[in-house]
Amino acid sequence: MVDRPVRKSRKKNHESAPGGDQYELSGDFRGAVINIKSTIVGSAEVQDIENLPPEPGDPPYLGLQYFDEKDAARFFGREQLIARIAGRLRQNRFLAIIGASGSGKSSLLRAGVVPALRAGERLADGGLPPTDSGKWAIQVLTPTAHPLEALAIALYQEAGSISAITGITEEMARDPRVLGLQIRRYLSQQDKKHLLLVIDQFEEIFTLCRSADEREAFINSLLAAIDPQDAQPVTVLITLRADFYAQVAQHNRLRETISQYQEFIGAMTRDELVRAIDQPLAQGLWKIQEGLIEVILDDIGYEPGALPLLSHALLETWKRRRGRTLTLSGYNEAGGVRGAIAQTAESVFRGTLTPDQQAIARLIFIRMAEIGEGSTDTRRRATYSELITRSGDELVIDTVISILADARLITTSTLPPESTRVVEVAHEALIREWPTLRGWLDEDRQGRILHQHLIEDTAEWIKLERDPGLLYRGAKLTQISDWAGSNSSILSLQEQEFLGASRAIDQKEAEQARRLRQASRMQKIFITVSVLLVLVVSYLVYTFIYDIEPAKMSGFYNIAVAENPNIPGDLDPGAQESGDVSLAIYNSLKEQLQGNPNIQIWHDSLELEKLKVRIGAVEGVAPQERSEAAKQMATRLNADMVIYAVVDTIQDTRKPSVEFYLAPRQDYNYEDIQGSFRFGEPVISGSGESDSDQPGLSQQASSLAWLALGLAEAQLGHSLEALEAFQRADQIFPQSEMVKFFIGREYLFLVDRESVLQFARDAFEQEANQAFQEAILLNKDYARAYIGLGGVNFKRAQRLINPSGMDTGLDTGEEAPGIQNIELAESLAQESLAAYNQVLEINPDPADYGLPLVSVARLGLGNTYRLLGQISWLAGNQPQAFAYLDQAIQALESTVSPLMDAGQERYLTQAYEYLGATHQWRAYLYEVNQDYESSLDSYQESIVYYERCIAQGERSDDRIIREEIIARICIPSHAGIRAIIDGFDGGQG
Repeated sequence: MVDRPVRKSRKKNHESAPGGDQYELSGDFRGAVINIKSTIVGSAEVQDIENLPPEPGDPPYLGLQYFDEKDAARFFGREQLIARIAGRLRQNRFLAIIGASGSGKSSLLRAGVVPALRAGERLADGGLPPTDSGKWAIQVLTPTAHPLEALAIALYQEAGSISAITGITEEMARDPRVLGLQIRRYLSQQDKKHLLLVIDQFEEIFTLCRSADEREAFINSLLAAIDPQDAQPVTVLITLRADFYAQVAQHNRLRETISQYQEFIGAMTRDELVRAIDQPLAQGLWKIQEGLIEVILDDIGYEPGALPLLSHALLETWKRRRGRTLTLSGYNEAGGVRGAIAQTAESVFRGTLTPDQQAIARLIFIRMAEIGEGSTDTRRRATYSELITRSGDELVIDTVISILADARLITTSTLPPESTRVVEVAHEALIREWPTLRGWLDEDRQGRILHQHLIEDTAEWIKLERDPGLLYRGAKLTQISDWAGSNSSILSLQEQEFLGASRAIDQKEAEQARRLRQASRMQKIFITVSVLLVLVVSYLVYTFIYDIEPAKMSGFYNIAVAENPNIPGDLDPGAQESGDVSLAIYNSLKEQLQGNPNIQIWHDSLELEKLKVRIGAVEGVAPQERSEAAKQMATRLNADMVIYAVVDTIQDTRKPSVEFYLAPRQDYNYEDIQGSFRFGEPVISGSGESDSDQPGLSQQASSLAWLALGLAEAQLGHSLEALEAFQRADQIFPQSEMVKFFIGREYLFLVDRESVLQFARDAFEQEANQAFQEAILLNKDYARAYIGLGGVNFKRAQRLINPSGMDTGLDTGEEAPGIQNIELAESLAQESLAAYNQVLEINPDPADYGLPLVSVARLGLGNTYRLLGQISWLAGNQPQAFAYLDQAIQALESTVSPLMDAGQERYLTQAYEYLGATHQWRAYLYEVNQDYESSLDSYQESIVYYERCIAQGERSDDRIIREEIIARICIPSHAGIRAIIDGFDGGQG
């Protein structure tokens, strides 16, 4: 902003102060005398302090946050309006404070009217508040999306009874008179005679509440409580945004009431603004440059909604103070009244947040805006659960929220009765004045509105315990599914669960409808045959229609515990005495998980029989047979995890062992945890009283329960909770290499997702490395651990030479790594090769794992050879670089057919991606050497593999394939190489 000359203060700004030096506030409830003249600093004096650093102290202004009751002592400028409103409540039991957004309604009510009524003393105009207002009970609330529930929570004082609050809400929905009864009950508990019910942001009944019935019941309850014919001991005071007056008019009784009892507030006068600016300064012994108040007031004009902009500009100017003085130069640096809020938001977004954090911040801001359908955009509270998506990391989300809250761009709070964590923008002025946010909201507004409805409907579904009647069906489901298909990264976990359940029930009902239609046609065909045939056919049709299909599991994470296999009679007696292994495991899971709502556990029972479900046993002598049987069982039941006992008749012990199968998940980052796992040594005792080297069933079952909980938390995106659960499993059963593998995998997952601090990433890598090493110490032939170890060393090496982490490392614009980093990177890459080669030496049978781990290891080998080629090129050894790239291509090409045959589409997509990147590197090296013909050939090869990669996405519903591999890597790389090829002109690139 260009500096402007400072005009001297005009005397009229201080005419209301006796002698021009003081404001006498003895009539105000705060009863203070503040010297104003002492706050003014001349321009000549300001020139001498321009280079002073800011002196410490508490800020005199709140910025975008509204004033609350605790801030009453520094709320100035509205004394006459406060007196008028408080005085009107002597005769009226209802009053609506109406004004534009940003006119200070909330602050006026919370920091002005409410404290004045509590004080019960003479007001600024000499009048008095209502009799005994100092003894009133006062409840302040906002309607939220469920206004009746908000009322119930405000008036129900017993701790923690959700059922009681629900009961009161339902009673008010049925009978408006219940609110009056509840008010009397509340006053009796508080030992008070009158209640002031303050409803701030009344317009939320239109912007957030989607239920017309609930909105109507809320309005009728309020009107019944203030009905002169049935006087209740309550005064209702509301604030309403002026642009929602039309919505009020749709309700006849409410419109009539508000038209008779309203106080419309406009812009503050210049005198009032002067008081609001300089009196907080005088309170804190701060000073202001002479004439700066004039500049600020000229900038703000008389717009009624500019108060939050003024408050924010003042706070930002105070932050740029010279010593204890607010100056014109600091005001200009802050961006002035109009620019301060946008400048602050933009500065925090662009300058403080990392790219990963910016993506989270964008999601947060969009969810905190209510897209207007025929009205202006407003703010809304977003619950914390809404912010957790597949692509988000809770550590990053918490960090971003903390940064935005510290900058006073958002506020955080909790809502009763369950202490739900919520976030919201500090003021709607941020939505109006920040161009970047306005641009986000204007992108695909219809899609934003669809998402808005999905958010609300999901919340209602969760609130009503996943009532299937609230799920989407038919055209509505098709419409939202089409939008969600290209916006899945911004959907919360609960929204994805809601859509998944909607698709399942829609498909089930469509199939039922098809069967009903088919049955109806059958009836029409046979109805004319004979009475006997009609009776027979009717019976068959009835049976056909009402025959219940076997149910499928519908939890977020589903665990099926299979029956024991047929145990031969010559087994070790100790094994048979261990009892029903599967039942013991099931009981342990139920006990340890304690009804976790995210986990559904099935075991054969009478309840399942009623659903026509029988889990049965996982049969098979060979591991491959059991793995395939478990896979089919998981598909049949829709289970994520199948736990089963096996009897290895080959071993001398011939005791039952515990194994489990993990089904592949399209929304989880690590595909190599699918397949079969053996939990530990054979079970020797149902009591767990066994030799320390031979853990018993209870020990394995408890550890298995924590492992299952960890897997569920991991798929919910709760990485830290998952890690804690895996570590609990390890404490119970430290002899399991498999548990240590899961610990290492989750640490590696954190390495990929955590982007806040480098030292945290390094620590996670060290923990992952240690966990994989411990697994290998327990079982030197455990192939999965070697693959994990190879992944750790690869990531370390890649980050040393390319901190951005991009796979190709081309054109990153980053400074070349030093020679020490190159040497260390090469050493780590060689360790990675050694780990992958160890898998090839072990040559694990895919039947033992349910996964072709040899091909997975070769995939890692190829990608590591590609990285070594990059390292060699950086070290100046081009021949070696070409040799490594050739080895990479050979290793990667050998994986394509086996992965294709095994149906491992995600690994196959990665193979195409790695081949594309490797040929891209070869092309680049040829181009550097001015061998343009060979370079063009390699670029063409790269294009072929990137196109195969992209084609995989067109055939797959796997989110990781479509978003993490195709959209993030293959498509951009393909486009970049295509541009390079188009630039070749027969001799240069």
